Formats: sequence, structure tokens, C-alpha cells
Amino acid sequence: MRWLLPWFRPHAGRLVLYEALLVGATALSLSSSWLVGRALDVDVASGDRDGLLRTALLYAGAVVGAGGLTWAARVGIERIAQDVMRGVKERLFAHLLDHDLAFHDRHPPGRLMTRVQGDTEALRTLLSEVVLQAGPDLLLFLGLLGVLTVKAPLMAALVAATLPIYAVLLYGFRRISPQRFILSREVASRLTGFVAEHLRALPLLRAYGRVDWMLARAEHLSEEKFEADYRAGLAMVWFFNALFAVRTVAYAAILWVGAVAVSRGALTLGVLLMTLDYLRKMFEPFIRLQFHIVTLEKARVGEQRIRELLAQAPTIRAPEVPTAWPGLGSALRLDDVHLAYTAGVPILRGLSLSVPAGKHVALVGATGSGKSTIVQLLFRFRDPDAGRVTVDGVDVRELDPAVLRAHIGLVLQAVHVLPGTVAENLGVDEPTAARLLAEVGLDGRLAPDSLVGEGAPALSRGEAQLLCFARAIAANPSVLVLDEATASMDPATESRIQALLAARPGCTRVTVAHRLRTVADADHIYVIDQGALAESGTHASLLAHGGRYALLWRAQLAAEGAAA
Repeated sequence: MRWLLPWFRPHAGRLVLYEALLVGATALSLSSSWLVGRALDVDVASGDRDGLLRTALLYAGAVVGAGGLTWAARVGIERIAQDVMRGVKERLFAHLLDHDLAFHDRHPPGRLMTRVQGDTEALRTLLSEVVLQAGPDLLLFLGLLGVLTVKAPLMAALVAATLPIYAVLLYGFRRISPQRFILSREVASRLTGFVAEHLRALPLLRAYGRVDWMLARAEHLSEEKFEADYRAGLAMVWFFNALFAVRTVAYAAILWVGAVAVSRGALTLGVLLMTLDYLRKMFEPFIRLQFHIVTLEKARVGEQRIRELLAQAPTIRAPEVPTAWPGLGSALRLDDVHLAYTAGVPILRGLSLSVPAGKHVALVGATGSGKSTIVQLLFRFRDPDAGRVTVDGVDVRELDPAVLRAHIGLVLQAVHVLPGTVAENLGVDEPTAARLLAEVGLDGRLAPDSLVGEGAPALSRGEAQLLCFARAIAANPSVLVLDEATASMDPATESRIQALLAARPGCTRVTVAHRLRTVADADHIYVIDQGALAESGTHASLLAHGGRYALLWRAQLAAEGAAA
């Protein structure tokens, strides 16, 4: 838990105050039981009604005061725990955003959501209800045992005799429960991830008649979760019942021994009632511990999973002293780049190519040839295993990734419209948003304050794609990368967008396309095949060469002719 200390330091003063309030509540709780004994042994025994009234008022004040101090302390501690967990969630979320794409390939979004929400919530409960309460609970237990030792040594001995039994039960529970709780959390994480990921794909599952498969898979995961939760719950049931049994036996034994002592005159009735009240209060920390053992184990697992996640350092980091943006005056280059997502399965094999400043360069090739991987390298979403990606001779690893990406615009085939207004999606003010909407032809459909995304009126895929174009050009980037960006547009809209981009002065464009008509006017075309450069040139020179590009071109013409 030491890694949490930086989040607690700003609250140190208030923590001391709230712990002091709990200590005060403990003292008042001790005094209230003592006042019960005094009322019987002193006020009632002497017939002092005024004294009994004073004792009763003191008792009421002690009870109300203890309750008030406890309430104020618990509310304050809960606020601190919530604030600390907010900081942890923000750190964890920022950590996830800071990772490269390879990390997110290994960790599905649903499981990451479980860690950000579920594991941190278990940790918050541990902090607010267990850790920060432990000191006052221990003080209460020791205080009660101390008073009993002075007032009724025999009663104190009976209470102390139960402690080894509790220790044995606690040790046994800690031996068997962690593995069961870990399994329960892992299965819950898999189920949450499965549901989150497949709900997004519900239209596709319906279209291909795979809803029944999804339900069957979800049922299987739910059964796994039921079994894991059942085993964990069964351990809790046995543990709790054993603890309550020990407490009940101890309470009965003390009542019997105390009653015999009172009948013999060795103990006063007030001391016996005080002892029974102390016994009830003494076991309150144990009862809380019983119920929080579950929280403790779940939080321990969650804390371990959070630390493991935070320990995975991002591989894409800004250098300690980043090089200033050189400006794109010459070219973007890939020099002898090698990359494999999985060891032994190369995606790019010694690829070299150049994107001259102010030119339109196209990347074409079969599906899976490595075109989109090149895009990821340009943005430094991934780093090559070997070789370099440079901007005017400066390796992109020497640049701050945020600065690099600020100079490159991106439009993907996969559309991502965020919930919010159009202006918020574009990241600009409303007048600028209105201008951008007019440029891409959406001014008749959307306004800057129109709501889009989840819960808003649906956009067509083409309209959403146009909105993504507006977002890409909003910052006037030095380079614009289009990865199958016009695939959802009709030919007229596509031609208008191509003309709009071509009219942007000095803009460097990289277009990834399968439809070769889209890139026929490119200044240079690279044909990628199985991660290597197969051929390159202009549209006319590649057709004259009669190689792979010419074959692809003729095949697409034949397909269009057949469709016509």
C-alpha cells in the first residue's frame, strides 16, 4: 500500500483530525458502559435519585457524543477515500491512454474497464472501512480489556481465552480464501469484458445469426462466475458462522460465570452489566473484521492487479530532452523498417519509402500487406523493431509523441464520433466549427452545437466520415494521413473531398487505399506486398511497367465493368 501514500499526503491533517475524533468516540464509548455500572452500584444502591438522573444524562451525552464523533469521522474518512480513489482512477486511466497499441492488443477494453472501476472500488472500501478504522478499533479493544482487567479479572481472562480461537479461524480463512477470491475476480473480469465487447458488435452478430452463440458463451461464463462466487461465498459462510458461534459461547459463559459471582457477592450487578456491555463492544471490531475480511481479500486482489497494470511501463515515451519539431521541409521517411506484432511473424520486412513534403503519396497493396502498420509507425503508435522513421532526418523517437501527432491529421475507415457537440468533436470553437462543416458539406445537416455520438440522432456512416475529415483538418496539420477514409462516400462526395484536400497549400498527404481510382492522381504510389516494397512510381509509369499495380488496376476495371 506504500504506493498510495502520495495520494494521502495532501489529506494528512484531516486524517489526523478524523482519527482523533474516532479516538474520542472510543473514550466516550468506554465511559458509557462504566456509567451503566455506576448507576447500579452507586446511585441505585444508595437510593440517590438526583445522582441517578445525573448519571443518566451523562450516559445519554456519552452515547450521543460517541455517535456524533463517529459519524463525523466516518464521513470525513469516506470523502478522503473517495478523493484518493479518484486520483488513482485518473492515474490509471492516464496510464492506459499512454500505452502503445501493442499493450491494448493484449488487454481487451472490457477487462481494463473492470480494473479501472471494480478494482479501485474494492480498494476504496478497504481504505475507508478497514485500514483507517483499524487504529481506533484496536484502541477500543485494548481499552475494554484493560478496564475489565482492573474491574473484573476473571471476566477479562474468559474474554482473553477466546482470542486464540479467533486467531486460528482467521489464519485458516486467510489460507483458503485468497485463491478463491482471485479466481472470482478473474472470471468476473472475463465476463464483463465479453459482454462489453460483444454488445458493441450486436448489429453484426444479429446480421450473421450469432446471437445464440453469444448467449451460449455468456451463459458459460456466467456459470463459471457462479461456481467461483459459490466457492468463495461458501468459505465466507463457514468462517462467519464459526466466529458467531465462538462469540455466542463466550457470551453465555461470561453471563453464567458472572451470575454465579454476583450470587456469591464476589461481583456486583453493575460490574456484570458493564462487563457484558464491554463484551458486546469488544467484539464489534471483530464483527466488523469478519465482514471486512471479504473486502480485504477482494481489495488485496484488486490492489495487486492495479499495481501489476501500473508496473507495465509504456514503451512509447517522450525522451527526457525531446528534439524540437524540425518542420516538414524535406520528407517523412521509413528506412529499412522491420516490425512484427508476434515474434517470428514479420509484418514489415526491411521496408524503405519516402513521403516528400507537399506531395501526395499513396500506399496500395493486398489486404494484410502492412499498409495500416506504416500509418501506425508514422504516428508512433508503435516503434519498429529495427530501422528508423524520420522527419527531415530526425528520428521520431527523438520527438515528443504529442508534438509529432499534433502535426499529423488522421482519418480512418473506422469512424469514431465521440459523445458531445460537433464543436467538441472537432476540438474548436463554434465559429470555426461552422466554417469546417461548410467546407466538408455538412452545414445543411449539422450545426456546431448539434449533439452527436451515443444517445444523439444517428449519423450515416458517410456523414460521420465527413465529420472525421473536418476534425482532421481543423488543426491545419503538416501531414494528412487517410486510411481508406473515403470508403463510405459516394463518388461525387469523394471527388469534392479530394478537391478540397488538393487545394490545401503545402499539405503533405499519405493515402492508403484499395480503390486505385482514389489515388490515380497521386504524385507517387508505393505498392506494398507482404511487408516489403514491390514497386513504386506514378500511376502511368506503374501501368506501363505491367507489374503488380497494373494487375490490380485491370482487375478493378474488370470488376467495375462487370458490375455495370
